[in-house]
Amino acid sequence: MPVLLVLRDLCVRSSAAGAAGGLMRGCLETPAELIKTRQQLGRSWRGASLLHGLGSTCLRTASVVGFYWALFEASSGLRAPLTPALSNFVAGGICSIIAWALIFPMDTAKSCIQAGSSCGILDTLVMIYQRSGFAGLYAGIGAGLLRAFLANGGGMVAYGIVQGILATGSEL
Repeated sequence: MPVLLVLRDLCVRSSAAGAAGGLMRGCLETPAELIKTRQQLGRSWRGASLLHGLGSTCLRTASVVGFYWALFEASSGLRAPLTPALSNFVAGGICSIIAWALIFPMDTAKSCIQAGSSCGILDTLVMIYQRSGFAGLYAGIGAGLLRAFLANGGGMVAYGIVQGILATGSEL
């Protein structure tokens, strides 16, 4: 099988697996995300509202994690000359920046929905655009991308170290 087809299949599988993991993560993190968003805005929340924004959180998280893993796998050839730790840090950081930049408007809409909007994600995206233009869809992106780069770069370094330990049969 040609190398490009193998890489494509690996990226598709990684994206699908990442999206499935992101979907589960989105289901689990929705209540905490809602509480955080409401507290940041000084707004109250009730137990009955803990799943408000479930769909937008799941869509956002499944998309970003799916994109992340597809990009990470697709970048393997580019990072081959780097040391494993540097490769994982750079790839983890850059792939997360690209993934978050692609879905950031969904994250902005998710935050608006969890802040109390009763609209769906598409209507919320349109509302943000009409109110604040393209810049409104990307409000806070600088801090978000910096956090994503550092967190995912560092996380992939730890991932690589543990993978290396496990491959040699050593104990943690």
